[in-house]
Amino acid sequence: MSAFQLEFIMFCIYFCVEKLKDMKRALLVLLVSVLFGGLLQAQSFYARLGVGVGPGISSNLDMLYSYSNNGSGTMVTIVPLTLGRGFTGVAAFGYSPSKYIGLELGISQFVGFPNIADSVLKLPGGSSANVHVAGNMLSLVPSIVISPGFDNFNPYARIGFILGIRPTVNATAETNNASVYPAMESEAIRHYYGGVAAGLNAALGVSWTLNQTIALYAECNFSSINYSPRYSEIIYYEKNGIDQLPELTIKETKTEYYSNINLDEEIPDTSPDKELRKSLPFSNASIAFGIVFKF
Repeated sequence: MSAFQLEFIMFCIYFCVEKLKDMKRALLVLLVSVLFGGLLQAQSFYARLGVGVGPGISSNLDMLYSYSNNGSGTMVTIVPLTLGRGFTGVAAFGYSPSKYIGLELGISQFVGFPNIADSVLKLPGGSSANVHVAGNMLSLVPSIVISPGFDNFNPYARIGFILGIRPTVNATAETNNASVYPAMESEAIRHYYGGVAAGLNAALGVSWTLNQTIALYAECNFSSINYSPRYSEIIYYEKNGIDQLPELTIKETKTEYYSNINLDEEIPDTSPDKELRKSLPFSNASIAFGIVFKF
């Protein structure tokens, strides 16, 4: 083989390799353009408003009791405390980089139904009383939404965290003792507050597109979250219509909760009482409905 023929073959090989590289670059550019072009066309912002209602799915067993008389003596029975039962309103703002996935930040307000029993711990006159305990919670809910991207009826799944930034619980005890003269009526309210609650939130639902800007949705929503208050305080106490709060000491009206306490510590009447922290259940499952506005 002459030197000219060898050089010609080497040139052909080099030319083919370079052309192949150019074709790969062009194919890569085309593929990226198609993917990102579709992505940019599909991206959108949206806002949704909704409301849900449902039962609690966890309970506390050391706060509420009921009393009964079986003929041979008085019986006391535990009443499960379930604070997750109630209404939830939500407003959320989201961004969908594609029709298959979305990022969302929601703000929810939970308003609980009251739990009813005969007695509750740490309330004046609460050893035998008509008791109502209910909780409220304002929460932030960051989450990821995944869907197949259907046009009309689009199923989806949403999973994220729930952060209760303003949880509160009120325990109200009302007594009516007609066996004494004069008859004695009293009412007391203990308010639990302080601290935050954290947990998980998930939903399975379907959205129905009405037009380019509005859709309706329905979903099953699940939250797993407990709340451990830092403080509690008696904010209302009356007997026969007369305010009794001025008669109580700070130790009787206020309580601080800790992970560990010294049982031998003598707490003065001018300081809040100390107790071990307790876990109050806000977990729930609900059916929610709402509307979505697309931008």
